[in-house]
Amino acid sequence: MLQTPMDPSVGPNISSDSGNFFQSDRDIELKRTRQLKKAQSSGKNAVGQPIAMPSKVLSFALIKNGTAKAYVAESGHIARKIDLKTGTSLNVFKGHTGPVTSVAVGYDGQGEDVFIVTGSWDKTIRKWDTKTATTILTFNGHSDFVKRVVIFGNRLYSASSDSTIRQWDLESGECLRVFKEHTRAVEDIVLTEDGRILFSASSDTTIKKWDTTTGQVLATLSGHLTSVYALVLQEGSLWSASADKTTKRWDLETNLPDSTFEHPDFVRSLAVFPGGAHLATGSRDENVRLWDVANEKCVRTLAGHYGEVSDIKREGSTLWSASLDGTIRSWSITEQDFKKGSEPIVEDIPIQPVKLQKKSSKSVKLTDEEERELAELMGSDDDL
Repeated sequence: MLQTPMDPSVGPNISSDSGNFFQSDRDIELKRTRQLKKAQSSGKNAVGQPIAMPSKVLSFALIKNGTAKAYVAESGHIARKIDLKTGTSLNVFKGHTGPVTSVAVGYDGQGEDVFIVTGSWDKTIRKWDTKTATTILTFNGHSDFVKRVVIFGNRLYSASSDSTIRQWDLESGECLRVFKEHTRAVEDIVLTEDGRILFSASSDTTIKKWDTTTGQVLATLSGHLTSVYALVLQEGSLWSASADKTTKRWDLETNLPDSTFEHPDFVRSLAVFPGGAHLATGSRDENVRLWDVANEKCVRTLAGHYGEVSDIKREGSTLWSASLDGTIRSWSITEQDFKKGSEPIVEDIPIQPVKLQKKSSKSVKLTDEEERELAELMGSDDDL
C-alpha cells in the first residue's frame, strides 16, 4: 500500500480537520493516499500519460479503426468523442439529464463510426448522429438507471438497475423483448459472435445465459459471492469481475469457474489479451493489474490513478484505463511486462496531463447529492 507521510502539503492533520470527525481511519487514510497520488500524477510524475476529463469517466468505447479515438461516457451528463493521442475533444453529445453510464458505437459498411448509442441515469437511451452530435432517436422503457448498452446488427440491448434487459429495434426504437429473471440490477451484458446467446452480470451475484430469440434463461452461472460488475467474452471463454474481490474465468461447457484471480479490493473492469494467456483488471483500490492466467498470478501492478478504475480497454499493445479520478491513461504493454514480477510501475514520465482543447465542451458539474448518489451507484449492493 502506498505510504502517505504526514506532510502539510498533502493535507491537514486530521486532528484539526472537522471534516474527518465522522470518517473511519480507512476513509481518512484513503483520502490522504488519493491526495498524494493526485499530487504525484501531474507534471513530470504523470504516469500513464493522463488525459484529463471535465468529470468522472464511467466507461468508454474505442473506435475500431486503429485511429486511437474513443467515445467517453461522463458523469457530467454528456458523451464525448476524443483523440486519445492528443487529448483533443472532437465532439460533445449533450441531451441526457443524468450521468452517462455507457456508450456503444455503430458503423457503416465502410467501417466508419456513423452513430453512437448512450445509456444514462435519466433512464433513457439515445441514438446520436456522430457528425452533427444530434439525437436521432430516444428509447424509453426502463424504470431505473441504464447501466450498459450493446449494439448487435440492427438490434440494441440494454441492461438496467430495474433488473431487466431489453432488446430494441435500432431503427424504430421499438422494444421487442424484455428479459426478466434477475432479482437486482443488471450491471453488464455481452453477446456471442452470432448474437444468439447473451450473458448478463447482476448485483444478485449471478451470471445468466439467455437465448436472445426467445428471451429464455438457458443457464445460471453461480460462483461469485457478491455483485458481478463486468463481463468479457473472448475466444470462447467468459470472464467476470466482482465485488467479492475476484475475477473468474468460466468453463461454458460446465458453467463453472475454472480459474479465479484474487484481488485486495473490488474488481470493476477487465480486459483479456489475445490467446487468453494474459489478463488486465481494474480495481476499486485504484490500480490496474496484469495477470499470468496459467498461474493465476499477478505479475505487474500499474499504479497512477487516484480514483477507482472504472473501465479498461485493449488495442494492440496499448492498454487504456479510465477512472473516477477523471482521467484516461495509456500503458504500452509488452510480453516482457508479464515476466518482470509484481512490482508497481511508478517511474517518472516527463509528460504533462493532456487537457481537452474544445472550449465549448464544458460538462455539467454534479451536485453534492449527485456525487453521493454516484458513490452509492458505483458501490451499490456492496453489502450483499
